[in-house]
Amino acid sequence: MRLLFTTTPGFSHTTPLLPLAHGARLAGHRVLVVAGGPALRAAADSGLPTVDAVPHDDVTRPYAALAAAAAERDIPPDETMRLVFGAFGEISAMMLEGLVAAARRWGADAIVYTPMLSSGPIAARAVGARAVLHGMGLRHPAFPATPALIEAAGRRYGVDAADLRPDAELVLAPASLERVNPAAPPPDAAVPTLPTRPGPDNGGGRVPGWALSRGRRPRVVVTLGSVPSHTDGRQDVMAAALTGLADLGVEAVLTTGGAALDTLGPLPPWARAVGFVPLTSLLPSCDAVVHHGGMGTMFSALAAGVPQVIVPTTSGDALSNAEVVEKRGTGLGLMPAALSPASLAAAVGELLDEPRHRAASREVAAELTAMPHPGTVADLLAALPFRHRIRTAT
Repeated sequence: MRLLFTTTPGFSHTTPLLPLAHGARLAGHRVLVVAGGPALRAAADSGLPTVDAVPHDDVTRPYAALAAAAAERDIPPDETMRLVFGAFGEISAMMLEGLVAAARRWGADAIVYTPMLSSGPIAARAVGARAVLHGMGLRHPAFPATPALIEAAGRRYGVDAADLRPDAELVLAPASLERVNPAAPPPDAAVPTLPTRPGPDNGGGRVPGWALSRGRRPRVVVTLGSVPSHTDGRQDVMAAALTGLADLGVEAVLTTGGAALDTLGPLPPWARAVGFVPLTSLLPSCDAVVHHGGMGTMFSALAAGVPQVIVPTTSGDALSNAEVVEKRGTGLGLMPAALSPASLAAAVGELLDEPRHRAASREVAAELTAMPHPGTVADLLAALPFRHRIRTAT
């Protein structure tokens, strides 16, 4: 089977796809990643063959416009989401032609896409391939195609956009998390769901020797995530950590993702800053993690069985992620308006002192491990029936 993987241009939007892509190759299937920008680099760095979907343009341009708008003024959360939806819609439109061309030339049997890329199912319908929606972590509704994209789908490829439902959905979260997920879309009886073990994959990188084993003090990771340009609001978390954690007797590890920490001043002897260390390698030696609510960071902590404090400094799924962590008992949510050195110290102190959070985190880690291996899921995809007729139009 030929599996074409595609996603929006982001490192953290690509890494959830990598376990299935590599698992499919090991199971004897052929794999190709068609994407752009950081997604293309992340896939290539992991050893996968890639094709640039937008070779003659900068597919990250909508992100830059969004960042510029955010830098000019404070944008309310609802308007932020509208702008994010618009950026993903523009990216989907930019990628559609390249996706269809690559899928047709390569003879893709299935197009595996993430929820933000609405051109994924359109391309699948255009070439008669299976459309497979690949989750990013917790289930969220897929982004709808914009009117302009729907018009282009019909005009260029004869695709009826009235039904762009996938032929299958790969679900990465165990049932105990989905039961408390406030953003989960209602089930669709027409779309089979295939539970799939997430990696998680944080990319490769050099791991310092001290990270391979536990230190003398409890180790707490404070991370900004993988996107330095989006980290300005997260400096407050770092500052609160450096003040609030001073009396807890911990070792603090600040992972900056390349962001400058000039405003924080000299670090105390119990804290260290690192640019990037794969969380999958760092977290096993840690006792707690504080982060911004990104799906990849949350699932890395869950897979490692490490309790977490989420300070949702970004829009999108961060708020619902914090709610899920609270309800499942694997950690705590701390709203930015309530963030202070004292409140962060209290939250981290509870994670270290209350064994129930670590116990719940280890339960979820075991649930993740028990989910079907990605290589097995790839074989199940090969057996899926087509819900739509094969298209031969060019």
